[in-house]
Amino acid sequence: MCERSGVRLHPRSRATIEALRIGSHYQTTYGTLWKDGTYFPRGTRVMISGLHIEQGFCVRFPAEIEGEALETWEDWNEIEFLTEDGTIDGSVQLPSAVLAEAREVLDDAEDGTHLHLHETDDD
Repeated sequence: MCERSGVRLHPRSRATIEALRIGSHYQTTYGTLWKDGTYFPRGTRVMISGLHIEQGFCVRFPAEIEGEALETWEDWNEIEFLTEDGTIDGSVQLPSAVLAEAREVLDDAEDGTHLHLHETDDD
């Protein structure tokens, strides 16, 4: 079941998806760091596992935590978080200082919380 939580850092608006479809795969346009320390870089292949007119869309990441799929609800205004599958070739490695600072932000957050981190060549 998807948990509804998350904080977004560094907005980005390059993605253009005509329609999200449950069961379809997309790529993330920025990295995602979870409170437990799990990190998925920009370009991670994810699947849409739910759509809701008010809650937004549910994204399933390629991992499990305690036997459960790692999923989260994203608000509709976060649609730029996804792009068509196959459009991102690779990712830029985030500096360890950036990840350390983001982990500090998550220390006091609720379980299931995550941050979106914009990766660029000049970070």
